[in-house]
Amino acid sequence: MKKLLLSLTIASLLSVSAVAINAKEKGQRGDHERMAMHSLSLSAQQKEDMKQIHKEAKQDLSVYRAERQQNRESMRALMQSNVWDEVAVTAAIEQQMDLNLKTKLIQAKSKNKIFNQLTSEQQAQFIVNQEEKKGKTKNLKRNNPEKKMKRLAKALELSDEQEAKITTMMLSNKQEREANKAEFMSMKEQVTSIIQAKEFDESAWLAVHAQNKQQKLDMAVSKAKSRYDMLSVLSPEQKAKFAKIMKKAKKSKMHKKMHSERKDKSEMTES
Repeated sequence: MKKLLLSLTIASLLSVSAVAINAKEKGQRGDHERMAMHSLSLSAQQKEDMKQIHKEAKQDLSVYRAERQQNRESMRALMQSNVWDEVAVTAAIEQQMDLNLKTKLIQAKSKNKIFNQLTSEQQAQFIVNQEEKKGKTKNLKRNNPEKKMKRLAKALELSDEQEAKITTMMLSNKQEREANKAEFMSMKEQVTSIIQAKEFDESAWLAVHAQNKQQKLDMAVSKAKSRYDMLSVLSPEQKAKFAKIMKKAKKSKMHKKMHSERKDKSEMTES
């Protein structure tokens, strides 16, 4: 049990960047949606229309690329600082939340357009497919990461004292996540309902995301502080090792994303 807790803790350390302070499931949701779309027997016109919608959304999102990168770098520097600066961290997270809201709105409108390109039968099948893919991915996530995380913990060569400190922090974080799980699921259901409506209601979408905004900010700052404390437990040598592991993981993630996008484009052009 102790080793499992440590493995899960190290997994949380992988998401130190500002982007990960928000929804970690973003990439996974995109995967679910792409997989759910593949078996719908789309017509040539539907495929062409969806490609155009994706293209327009990508162009709209590119406006925020430089700003998001700058925010990530600022947050990374704050997390690696020798002194915890809560004022600066809070400001960086507020900026990230604002950027995320803008980009998520673009993505939500795009998803709504794509969903409404489907026939009523395809929409019903898409929802079924999406739920099935989510369940399969969730099961894989439960079964696979443990060995990978154990190798990571071994690579960092944590001492017993470090292990004890990090495990205590992780337990506290887990309790906080569980306490807010129901609220997150409720918000997710509301957003899905808006995206799958005939007409996209921007006011309703914004209202959902405005719910408990201060609470979300406080939680994000608390989460960042916990991650900062976890990283502070590591020695300079361990931090250097960890940086290399993160860099390698990022490259692997980017490679998988590019492969997935190429596959999607290929399947979208098939007759």
